[in-house]
Amino acid sequence: MTALFAVDGHHLLYRAWFGFPARIMSRDRTRDLTGVFGFLALARKAHHLHAPDSEMVVVFDGEFGTADRVRAEPTYKANRATADHTPIKSLPAVKQALSAACVRWAELDNHEGDDVLATAISAATRQGRPVICFSGDRDFYQLLDDTVTILTPTRAELTGADVQRRFGVLPRQWPDYRALTGDPADNIPGIRGIGPKTAASLLSGGLHLEDLPASPRLDSPRCREVREQWDQVLAWRDIIRLRDDVALPADIVTGQPTPPLPRAAQILEHLDLW
Repeated sequence: MTALFAVDGHHLLYRAWFGFPARIMSRDRTRDLTGVFGFLALARKAHHLHAPDSEMVVVFDGEFGTADRVRAEPTYKANRATADHTPIKSLPAVKQALSAACVRWAELDNHEGDDVLATAISAATRQGRPVICFSGDRDFYQLLDDTVTILTPTRAELTGADVQRRFGVLPRQWPDYRALTGDPADNIPGIRGIGPKTAASLLSGGLHLEDLPASPRLDSPRCREVREQWDQVLAWRDIIRLRDDVALPADIVTGQPTPPLPRAAQILEHLDLW
Protein backbone atom coordinates (compact mmCIF):
# COMPACT_ATOMS: atom_id res chain seq x y z
CA MET A 1 0.00 0.00 0.00
CA THR A 2 1.32 3.44 -0.95
CA ALA A 3 2.81 5.37 1.96
CA LEU A 4 1.74 8.95 2.63
CA PHE A 5 4.41 11.64 2.80
CA ALA A 6 2.59 14.48 4.58
CA VAL A 7 4.40 17.83 4.42
CA ASP A 8 3.88 20.73 6.84
CA GLY A 9 4.03 23.48 4.20
CA HIS A 10 4.42 26.58 6.35
CA HIS A 11 7.04 24.97 8.56
CA LEU A 12 9.09 23.89 5.55
CA LEU A 13 8.76 27.32 3.91
CA TYR A 14 10.09 29.12 7.00
CA ARG A 15 12.84 26.56 7.35
CA ALA A 16 13.85 27.08 3.73
CA TRP A 17 13.82 30.88 3.98
CA PHE A 18 15.76 31.21 7.22
CA GLY A 19 17.86 28.05 7.09
CA PHE A 20 19.03 27.78 3.49
CA PRO A 21 22.82 28.28 3.30
CA ALA A 22 22.77 31.02 0.65
CA ARG A 23 20.30 33.50 -0.83
CA ILE A 24 18.93 32.43 -4.20
CA MET A 25 18.23 35.49 -6.35
CA SER A 26 16.53 35.95 -9.71
CA ARG A 27 18.77 36.53 -12.68
CA ASP A 28 18.13 40.26 -12.59
CA ARG A 29 18.90 40.27 -8.84
CA THR A 30 15.59 41.94 -8.02
CA ARG A 31 13.72 39.00 -6.44
CA ASP A 32 14.72 36.71 -3.60
CA LEU A 33 13.74 33.17 -4.62
CA THR A 34 15.21 31.45 -1.56
CA GLY A 35 11.79 30.51 -0.20
CA VAL A 36 10.49 28.70 -3.25
CA PHE A 37 13.88 27.27 -4.32
CA GLY A 38 14.70 26.06 -0.81
CA PHE A 39 11.23 24.60 -0.30
CA LEU A 40 11.41 22.60 -3.53
CA ALA A 41 14.97 21.46 -2.90
CA LEU A 42 14.25 20.27 0.64
CA ALA A 43 10.99 18.57 -0.34
CA ARG A 44 12.60 16.83 -3.32
CA LYS A 45 15.55 15.53 -1.31
CA ALA A 46 13.39 14.29 1.57
CA HIS A 47 10.94 12.56 -0.79
CA HIS A 48 13.75 10.99 -2.80
CA LEU A 49 15.77 9.73 0.17
CA HIS A 50 13.06 8.76 2.65
CA ALA A 51 9.86 8.00 0.73
CA PRO A 52 10.57 7.69 -2.99
CA ASP A 53 7.46 5.67 -3.85
CA SER A 54 5.06 7.54 -1.56
CA GLU A 55 2.24 9.96 -2.19
CA MET A 56 3.32 13.49 -1.29
CA VAL A 57 0.70 15.91 0.02
CA VAL A 58 1.55 19.45 1.20
CA VAL A 59 -0.70 21.39 3.57
CA PHE A 60 -0.60 25.10 4.41
CA ASP A 61 -2.27 27.10 7.17
CA GLY A 62 -5.57 28.75 6.28
CA GLU A 63 -5.86 32.53 6.60
CA PHE A 64 -8.36 32.22 9.47
CA GLY A 65 -7.14 28.88 10.73
CA THR A 66 -6.31 29.99 14.27
CA ALA A 67 -9.68 31.69 14.89
CA ASP A 68 -11.27 28.88 16.91
CA ARG A 69 -8.26 28.46 19.18
CA VAL A 70 -7.87 32.20 19.65
CA ARG A 71 -11.51 32.41 20.74
CA ALA A 72 -10.77 29.76 23.35
CA GLU A 73 -7.44 31.31 24.38
CA PRO A 74 -6.90 34.92 23.21
CA THR A 75 -3.12 34.77 23.74
CA TYR A 76 -2.71 31.72 21.49
CA LYS A 77 0.23 32.40 19.13
CA ALA A 78 0.14 36.10 20.10
CA ASN A 79 3.93 35.96 20.35
CA ARG A 80 4.13 35.54 16.58
CA ALA A 81 2.57 38.91 15.79
CA THR A 82 5.97 40.63 15.74
CA ALA A 83 7.86 37.77 14.06
CA ASP A 84 9.42 38.12 10.61
CA HIS A 85 6.85 36.74 8.18
CA THR A 86 8.75 37.62 5.01
CA PRO A 87 8.67 33.96 3.84
CA ILE A 88 4.91 34.27 3.22
CA LYS A 89 5.71 36.37 0.16
CA SER A 90 7.02 33.18 -1.45
CA LEU A 91 3.82 31.23 -0.88
CA PRO A 92 2.14 31.91 -4.26
CA ALA A 93 5.26 30.78 -6.11
CA VAL A 94 5.56 27.67 -3.94
CA LYS A 95 1.97 26.66 -4.69
CA GLN A 96 2.48 27.31 -8.41
CA ALA A 97 5.65 25.20 -8.36
CA LEU A 98 4.01 22.32 -6.50
CA SER A 99 1.18 22.19 -9.02
CA ALA A 100 3.71 22.18 -11.86
CA ALA A 101 5.50 19.26 -10.18
CA CYS A 102 2.21 17.30 -9.83
CA VAL A 103 2.27 17.54 -6.04
CA ARG A 104 -1.16 18.01 -4.46
CA TRP A 105 -1.50 20.73 -1.84
CA ALA A 106 -4.28 22.07 0.34
CA GLU A 107 -5.00 25.33 2.14
CA LEU A 108 -8.36 25.53 3.90
CA ASP A 109 -9.25 29.06 4.98
CA ASN A 110 -10.75 28.17 8.36
CA HIS A 111 -8.31 25.47 9.45
CA GLU A 112 -4.76 25.34 10.70
CA GLY A 113 -2.55 23.18 8.54
CA ASP A 114 -1.74 20.94 11.52
CA ASP A 115 -5.39 19.88 11.81
CA VAL A 116 -5.66 19.22 8.08
CA LEU A 117 -2.50 17.12 8.18
CA ALA A 118 -3.70 15.28 11.28
CA THR A 119 -6.94 14.43 9.49
CA ALA A 120 -5.12 13.15 6.41
CA ILE A 121 -2.68 11.16 8.53
CA SER A 122 -5.43 9.61 10.65
CA ALA A 123 -7.37 8.63 7.53
CA ALA A 124 -4.26 7.03 6.03
CA THR A 125 -3.49 5.01 9.16
CA ARG A 126 -7.07 3.71 9.28
CA GLN A 127 -6.46 2.41 5.76
CA GLY A 128 -3.29 0.67 6.93
CA ARG A 129 -1.00 3.07 5.07
CA PRO A 130 2.39 3.94 6.58
CA VAL A 131 2.90 7.69 7.05
CA ILE A 132 5.90 9.98 7.21
CA CYS A 133 5.10 13.47 8.52
CA PHE A 134 7.69 15.95 7.28
CA SER A 135 7.80 18.67 9.92
CA GLY A 136 9.79 20.02 12.86
CA ASP A 137 6.63 20.92 14.77
CA ARG A 138 6.43 18.94 18.02
CA ASP A 139 2.63 19.04 18.01
CA PHE A 140 2.78 16.09 15.63
CA TYR A 141 4.38 13.92 18.31
CA GLN A 142 0.85 13.08 19.48
CA LEU A 143 0.20 11.26 16.18
CA LEU A 144 3.16 8.90 16.39
CA ASP A 145 2.43 5.18 16.46
CA ASP A 146 3.65 2.00 14.81
CA THR A 147 2.72 3.27 11.33
CA VAL A 148 3.50 7.01 11.72
CA THR A 149 6.99 8.49 11.90
CA ILE A 150 8.22 12.06 11.77
CA LEU A 151 10.99 13.33 9.52
CA THR A 152 12.35 16.74 10.47
CA PRO A 153 13.85 19.19 7.93
CA THR A 154 17.26 18.27 9.39
CA ARG A 155 16.40 14.69 8.34
CA ALA A 156 16.12 13.29 11.85
CA GLU A 157 13.64 10.41 11.98
CA LEU A 158 11.48 10.19 15.10
CA THR A 159 9.24 7.41 16.37
CA GLY A 160 6.94 7.07 19.33
CA ALA A 161 9.69 5.21 21.17
CA ASP A 162 11.97 8.23 20.70
CA VAL A 163 9.38 10.51 22.32
CA GLN A 164 8.90 8.14 25.24
CA ARG A 165 12.66 7.77 25.76
CA ARG A 166 13.34 11.51 25.61
CA PHE A 167 10.31 12.94 27.44
CA GLY A 168 9.04 10.05 29.53
CA VAL A 169 5.51 10.09 28.09
CA LEU A 170 3.64 8.23 25.38
CA PRO A 171 2.75 10.08 22.17
CA ARG A 172 -0.95 10.02 23.10
CA GLN A 173 -0.04 11.87 26.33
CA TRP A 174 1.73 14.69 24.48
CA PRO A 175 -1.13 17.23 24.78
CA ASP A 176 -1.38 16.52 28.53
CA TYR A 177 2.38 16.89 28.92
CA ARG A 178 2.59 20.16 26.98
CA ALA A 179 -0.40 21.62 28.79
CA LEU A 180 1.52 21.13 32.03
CA THR A 181 4.97 22.24 30.85
CA GLY A 182 3.85 24.88 28.35
CA ASP A 183 4.59 25.38 24.67
CA PRO A 184 6.53 28.60 23.99
CA ALA A 185 6.06 28.25 20.24
CA ASP A 186 2.29 28.65 20.61
CA ASN A 187 2.45 31.02 23.59
CA ILE A 188 1.06 28.48 26.05
CA PRO A 189 2.73 29.19 29.42
CA GLY A 190 2.01 25.94 31.24
CA ILE A 191 1.89 25.61 35.02
CA ARG A 192 4.50 27.51 36.98
CA GLY A 193 6.90 25.13 38.70
CA ILE A 194 5.98 22.13 36.56
CA GLY A 195 8.95 21.20 34.43
CA PRO A 196 9.46 18.23 32.12
CA LYS A 197 10.46 15.78 34.86
CA THR A 198 7.55 16.66 37.13
CA ALA A 199 5.08 16.52 34.25
CA ALA A 200 6.38 13.11 33.17
CA SER A 201 6.12 11.88 36.76
CA LEU A 202 2.53 13.08 37.08
CA LEU A 203 1.59 11.25 33.88
CA SER A 204 3.64 8.11 34.51
CA GLY A 205 1.81 4.87 33.91
CA GLY A 206 0.01 6.30 30.89
CA LEU A 207 -2.29 8.64 32.84
CA HIS A 208 -4.07 11.62 31.30
CA LEU A 209 -4.96 14.86 33.06
CA GLU A 210 -8.45 13.69 34.02
CA ASP A 211 -6.87 10.78 35.95
CA LEU A 212 -4.93 13.09 38.27
CA PRO A 213 -7.55 14.61 40.63
CA ALA A 214 -8.45 11.18 42.00
CA SER A 215 -4.80 10.26 42.57
CA PRO A 216 -2.43 11.52 45.30
CA ARG A 217 -0.06 12.89 42.67
CA LEU A 218 -1.39 16.44 43.00
CA ASP A 219 -1.05 16.50 46.79
CA SER A 220 2.52 17.79 46.91
CA PRO A 221 3.06 21.56 47.40
CA ARG A 222 4.80 21.73 44.03
CA CYS A 223 1.63 20.57 42.29
CA ARG A 224 -0.76 22.90 44.12
CA GLU A 225 -0.94 25.22 41.13
CA VAL A 226 -2.13 22.37 38.92
CA ARG A 227 -5.25 22.15 41.07
CA GLU A 228 -5.60 25.92 41.21
CA GLN A 229 -5.38 26.25 37.40
CA TRP A 230 -7.23 23.05 36.60
CA ASP A 231 -9.74 24.51 34.16
CA GLN A 232 -6.96 26.45 32.43
CA VAL A 233 -4.69 23.44 31.98
CA LEU A 234 -7.58 21.47 30.46
CA ALA A 235 -8.24 24.37 28.08
CA TRP A 236 -4.58 24.41 27.07
CA ARG A 237 -4.72 20.69 26.37
CA ASP A 238 -7.75 21.18 24.12
CA ILE A 239 -5.80 23.78 22.15
CA ILE A 240 -2.77 21.51 21.79
CA ARG A 241 -4.79 18.51 20.66
CA LEU A 242 -4.90 18.19 16.89
CA ARG A 243 -8.25 17.71 15.18
CA ASP A 244 -8.70 14.78 12.85
CA ASP A 245 -12.21 15.55 11.62
CA VAL A 246 -11.56 18.24 9.01
CA ALA A 247 -13.50 17.83 5.77
CA LEU A 248 -10.75 17.29 3.21
CA PRO A 249 -11.08 18.14 -0.48
CA ALA A 250 -11.85 14.92 -2.33
CA ASP A 251 -8.86 15.18 -4.67
CA ILE A 252 -6.12 15.89 -2.11
CA VAL A 253 -5.29 12.35 -0.99
CA THR A 254 -5.62 9.80 -3.78
CA GLY A 255 -3.45 6.89 -2.66
CA GLN A 256 -1.36 7.15 -5.83
CA PRO A 257 2.44 7.61 -5.71
CA THR A 258 3.79 11.07 -6.52
CA PRO A 259 6.31 11.09 -9.38
CA PRO A 260 9.87 12.07 -8.43
CA LEU A 261 10.12 15.85 -8.19
CA PRO A 262 12.26 17.65 -10.78
CA ARG A 263 15.15 19.72 -9.50
CA ALA A 264 14.16 23.09 -8.10
CA ALA A 265 16.03 24.96 -10.85
CA GLN A 266 14.13 23.02 -13.54
CA ILE A 267 10.76 23.92 -12.06
CA LEU A 268 11.65 27.61 -11.70
CA GLU A 269 12.92 27.65 -15.28
CA HIS A 270 9.74 25.98 -16.52
CA LEU A 271 7.60 28.59 -14.76
CA ASP A 272 9.76 31.55 -15.88
CA LEU A 273 10.38 32.44 -12.25
CA TRP A 274 14.09 33.02 -12.70
